[in-house]
Amino acid sequence: MPFLGTTGGGSVKQYGGQANLGYFIKNSVRLRQSASAYFNRTPASATNRRTWTWSGWVKIGKAATTGLFTASTSSSNAYTIQLGSDGSFNVYAYSGGYPYFRLTSAVFRDYSAWYHFVVAFDTTQATDTNRIKIYVNGVLQTTTSGSGSGWPTLNYDGGVNNTINHQFSDNVGGASYFDGYLGEINFIDGQALTPSSFGKTDGATGQWIPKKFAGTYGTNGFYLKFADASAATAAAIGKDSSPNGNNWTPSGISVTAGATYDAMIDSPTLSAVASNYATLNPLTRPVGGGGAFTVGQGNLQTAMSYIGPDSTIAMSSGKWYWEVIPTGGTTSYNSRIGIVPSNHGTYTGTSVGDGSGTYGYEASSGQKGSGGTYASYGSSYTDADVIGVALDMDNGKLWFSKNGVWNASGDPAAGTNAAYTSITGEYFASVGTGGTGGGFTCHFNFGQRPFSYTPPSGFKSLNTYNLP
Repeated sequence: MPFLGTTGGGSVKQYGGQANLGYFIKNSVRLRQSASAYFNRTPASATNRRTWTWSGWVKIGKAATTGLFTASTSSSNAYTIQLGSDGSFNVYAYSGGYPYFRLTSAVFRDYSAWYHFVVAFDTTQATDTNRIKIYVNGVLQTTTSGSGSGWPTLNYDGGVNNTINHQFSDNVGGASYFDGYLGEINFIDGQALTPSSFGKTDGATGQWIPKKFAGTYGTNGFYLKFADASAATAAAIGKDSSPNGNNWTPSGISVTAGATYDAMIDSPTLSAVASNYATLNPLTRPVGGGGAFTVGQGNLQTAMSYIGPDSTIAMSSGKWYWEVIPTGGTTSYNSRIGIVPSNHGTYTGTSVGDGSGTYGYEASSGQKGSGGTYASYGSSYTDADVIGVALDMDNGKLWFSKNGVWNASGDPAAGTNAAYTSITGEYFASVGTGGTGGGFTCHFNFGQRPFSYTPPSGFKSLNTYNLP
């Protein structure tokens, strides 16, 4: 079961902010495939190549064959932990053939959830099936072999802990760079551990939750918290918080304010400091009138024609604020930012502002629209403008701002001069265009990185801790 995942249909709503999980993960890092982002390190000395444990919390972005952790000298000599394009999790080696290759029988495709993956590698085990163990959210996984190979041989020396390049996110062995989030990475040199060293089951919720690792790391072991966003360097965002000081060098990681800022507070815990934040749901299905969309950059960026993706968290009560930064397509095709009802996938004409029950703010005209009816409202907007959205589902009101100024003298904190009132039901943040002939691109921020402007008083970021 994924941690803080969906209730079905893509909406997260059953977990409120009342749970006290004890140990909190405060930070994560976003790796953007479009930036070929990765962290790398080459050990100064070879240590135990037969026994080690890798533990990491992962929030998946794009569905693709992506490398999570690799030790390699080239694409033909690689030892890799991967996510498969089908959603499987696997461990394989390629060195003139496949010494071993294990894939999980289960697949992991919840893009709203944090997963805890653990790989225990120990080729000193007499029983071959004990030499690679894969755990997901505390559960030992059933695995199958791939590419005609099976288990590593007794006392097989792999590439991990050798003096070769080690990397988080890679494109070797037919993989692409990882797109998504990593948090709380522990690597233990010389021990094959179980998930109980890194997590536990919460007695109240039944969820698998993080636990601080209290053991020893071994010479090449490390602990990455991604907590220091002062610089995109090995000594800051790539700092090893174990006693070893085995820092990792980042590439394609940004800690400069803006849409590409990668030091996140998206986390697999529930706290006021960090929690599981909304992203864009790549499984939203375009219907009626055609069109399509893509998502990327940790599912916070989208490019669409007609119908865009929905947020992974739905809003039926509470007061919420998020920001959208357009980066293209604002001058044509009636590009709009807004909200859509949870049932919009069941009928046609669902683009933001056009479909019944949808509400949008149009770029080129500055008009507001709902159900295909449009009216004068506010300023037009273009690429790089920051559009703020304030949605008060307790009172059924919606406002839009441009670069920190609320249109039509609106005041969400006071509840006055809303763009729309009497909104009821369950809604997702969304985006769309008025036709299928062009593309609208934009970046969303639900609060997992710093907002460009201060949210109105009483309005919250869209994450699982803040859910009523």
